[in-house]
Amino acid sequence: MTKKSEAFWSKRMFLEAPLSTLASFVPQTAVFSAGGTRRSAALAGLSTDGFAYVQFARAQMIETFDLLFRYRVKHIFTPVSTHVNFGESGMYQTRLLQRVANGVADDDALAVYRQKGWRVRLVGGEDVPELQTAVSRLQQATPTGNHTLWYTIAPRAEAPWEQLLAAAHRTQAATRAELIRELYGEDIPLATMYLGFGKPEIYADLVPPILVGKMQCYIRQKPGYVLSEREWRLILYDYAYTRATWREDKTGRELKALDHREAWENAPILGLGKRLGPFWYPISHEDADLI
Repeated sequence: MTKKSEAFWSKRMFLEAPLSTLASFVPQTAVFSAGGTRRSAALAGLSTDGFAYVQFARAQMIETFDLLFRYRVKHIFTPVSTHVNFGESGMYQTRLLQRVANGVADDDALAVYRQKGWRVRLVGGEDVPELQTAVSRLQQATPTGNHTLWYTIAPRAEAPWEQLLAAAHRTQAATRAELIRELYGEDIPLATMYLGFGKPEIYADLVPPILVGKMQCYIRQKPGYVLSEREWRLILYDYAYTRATWREDKTGRELKALDHREAWENAPILGLGKRLGPFWYPISHEDADLI
């Protein structure tokens, strides 16, 4: 985590504080992995067959990324398609690449990036013929920016590793920093926050392996890209304070567990779930006791 203010903020103070006072609590690099965009559209009463669905998902995405950038996140990495998506069948698979290209690099998208002053890149699209035009359009339309949005795509499970190993072989890089510069063209701070969705799982399509720092993970369950400002501040407070448990002097620290014996002896298993129709959904500690 980044160095925080010496003064302790209560949660209420944090939630009500002016945005300008919170910059030191924010990660420089974050990974945002959305999911359930079709579910989100269905809940909003929209069909997922046409371009209206793409526009709907993109509007949510832009709103959420604008929120993170306003709080001074410098780099956002977000997967737009993983090898799992490429493995789907039917019309979804047929339209996938067209939707990706239109969603991230059509004229409307480029106009938004320019208006907001974002630099936007599509990493991995260079290896997909149908996306090479989108890669070029993004580079030409957003050469510079105060914040960078890195779309990532992995047509195969091994693709992120293939890119990493090829860069290492090409440059004979001796350090992680050298390899990051080769892959992304610049120095990028390691990612210290992961905002996922659905099942608590992480793989190379979602989080670029070379950028993994001491990553604090938060797994949303609302489908789509939606993240309210209150939810974001609650995450930031947890990131800045609740998880900051390390102390240099640990003398007698273990004895503090006795103050909360019941909690530790009856601790839940994070990651257990149940089925909601065809979908996974987390269960509470109380629900687990009933299974």
